Amino acid sequence: MKKRHNERCKDCKIRVEELLNNIYGKAIVNYNLKLPSKIDDYAGSPFEKQLTQIHLNLQKYRGHKIFVKAKKLPNVDFFIPEPGFIVEFDESQHFTKPREIALSYYSGVLTLGFSKDKWVNLCTTLDKKDNDPAYRDEQRAWYDSLRDFAPEILKIKPTLRLYASDYIWCSLDANNKADQGKFRELIGLRDGYEE
Repeated sequence: MKKRHNERCKDCKIRVEELLNNIYGKAIVNYNLKLPSKIDDYAGSPFEKQLTQIHLNLQKYRGHKIFVKAKKLPNVDFFIPEPGFIVEFDESQHFTKPREIALSYYSGVLTLGFSKDKWVNLCTTLDKKDNDPAYRDEQRAWYDSLRDFAPEILKIKPTLRLYASDYIWCSLDANNKADQGKFRELIGLRDGYEE
């Protein structure tokens, strides 16, 4: 009987980094975008209305009024300097009701590097809960939203998101051209993301 692969496999994230490095020449791990995390910091921005709707509805969901503790947005998983985009590696705990709520306020003017419908479906299907601390799901949904809006703010390509359980990422050989092609296909690389 084959053992089920653990989505928290450290080798999977390492392999994604290696693949990104081999395809793009440089992938920076745990990159600091130097963006603020508090809603007040986005007053007057072109996305103030959408971000305010997301923030207010996350507050309403379970009554957690204060769920953003950090002054700065926590680091992104990977940043590719050329041509300039973020890659997030989402494990199951990212697929929650608060994340679904946040995604429902993304308008058509926000360009995404992942399938919003697929992410909403995963939120509905998986419906994960992390109550340590009690507001953790709202906090994670907010930070994920800011990472999705960051490309519009920073004028870079849309954030690509990978679902950890979509594939056994560590089974790919980062030096193999066929596996690099498979990786490109899996993450849905599109026009403008070519190295």
